[in-house]
Order: sequence, then structure tokens, then C-alpha cells
Amino acid sequence: MNKAMKEHFIVGRGGHPLIGTPERIVDSFAALVDISLDGMLLYWRNMRPVCAPSRRMVLSLMRQARLR
Repeated sequence: MNKAMKEHFIVGRGGHPLIGTPERIVDSFAALVDISLDGMLLYWRNMRPVCAPSRRMVLSLMRQARLR
């Protein structure tokens, strides 16, 4: 677990933000799986219609990578 990730847990946020392109977000999920994380709770901060295509792309890429 990297320093930034530990700091998020320490200050009580209890999570790790994933920000970027759909591909970058899925790469981040894969990295979390590589360190033995076996479950995730996803929260999409901005649910505006403009974000829906990105959300669908992330979920589609997660399926392709067998992360979902």
C-alpha cells in the first residue's frame, strides 16, 4: 500500500480516490487487486448525465479485465 493510500485511511476517509480516464481508473483497480484487495465499494461522486458515459466505460473495461 503506498503512502498516499495509507494517509487516506489514517485521516478517516476510509477510501482511495481513483481519478482519471476510464483506462487509468481500471489500471488502478488492477493494482489494488494485485495487492490482494478482494472487494471494493464504488461511489461515483458526480452522477450528472455528462459522467454516465465514463461510468459505463469504466464498468465495461472492468468486465473486460475480469475485475467485475
